[in-house]
This record gives sequence, structure tokens and C-alpha cells, in this order.
Amino acid sequence: MEFALIAPVLLLIIGATVDMGRGLLLYSLLEGASRDTARQAALVYYSGSNTLAPDCTALATPCSLNPLINSAHLLDPLGAQVVYQDSTAISAAPSYGTFTANADPTQPGTIALAGGTTNNTVYVFIYEIDSAAGNPNPRWSCPTCGAVNGAYVRTSGHQRVVVDLKLKWQPVLARLLGLPSTITFDSQSVLRMEF
Repeated sequence: MEFALIAPVLLLIIGATVDMGRGLLLYSLLEGASRDTARQAALVYYSGSNTLAPDCTALATPCSLNPLINSAHLLDPLGAQVVYQDSTAISAAPSYGTFTANADPTQPGTIALAGGTTNNTVYVFIYEIDSAAGNPNPRWSCPTCGAVNGAYVRTSGHQRVVVDLKLKWQPVLARLLGLPSTITFDSQSVLRMEF
């Protein structure tokens, strides 16, 4: 009788502890992925595309680097999906997020996930601040805008690149109990581009 009374509470505490540990692991991996992606994005090799292999793979002695957004796949083994889209306008964030500029235009702004985004998914945002004259600030990757704005990913001039990864996570315990609650983890890294 006593065990029957205590067991549900004990199981909930154990489940919540495991969930909290998994959440901390996810956040730690998200931070690592954000830093790694920003380090790569600052390289001239990645100035042509976020989704294709870098220019250095075409050298006489090719490098072994992968497309930029592959860094976000550090969370794949834990069941997280990764979503990245280029923008359809150089001055606008991808459709799965909305960007609010910082009062200081030399600093990163804030990004909110749009409605309808999926649980247990990492959303990748990569943009440039302090962009070259004639370009909007911030400047988003836009393949269809390349002819008008020069390079469609990043411009030269030692601008700053911002990588913002957002993980919309639903704890397992919440899912088992049928609760719709989710937690959005956010990790942002900023680096000065090398070119």
C-alpha cells in the first residue's frame, strides 16, 4: 500500500531528473554546434554557400571540410532534426523565424521562431551584421539576390557573422503525460570574418 502511494511520485521525480539531464546535454551540444558553425562561417572558404562543400575542396590538395550547416547535426544522435533554409530576400530572415534588430546596429538582434515550427528540431539562422555599404544590415543568405547584391552569402570587409541556433524541445515526460509544453534553447555565436 505504501509503495503504491509513493511509486508514482518517485517515478515522476526520476523521470524529471533524466529529462533535465537530457535537456542540459542538448543545450551543451547546441552551444558547441553554434561555436563550431561560427568558426567555420568566418572562413573565406565558406563565402560562397552555407549548404555546399567549401571552396577548399577544389584545391590541388583538397580539404576535408563539409558544408557549413553540418555542424548543427551534432544533435542528430539525440533525435533532433536540423532545418536550414536560405532567405528569399537579403533583408529578411528565413520563413521559420522573425528577426528584431538591436538598437545598436553593430550588435546581433533577437530571433523568435515562427508559429507552426516543429518540436525536437534545431533551426539554423546565419546572418551578417555591419554589412558593406549598399547592403541591408543585417544581411541574410539569399541565392536569388546574388546578381543584385554581389555574393549571396557573405560580403568581404571583415564584417561580423552571427550564428543563432534554436532548439524547440519537448521533454519526454511532457510528451508521455500529454502536455503540450516545449522549451526553446537558444545559442548564439558571433565572430569577425577573416576576409
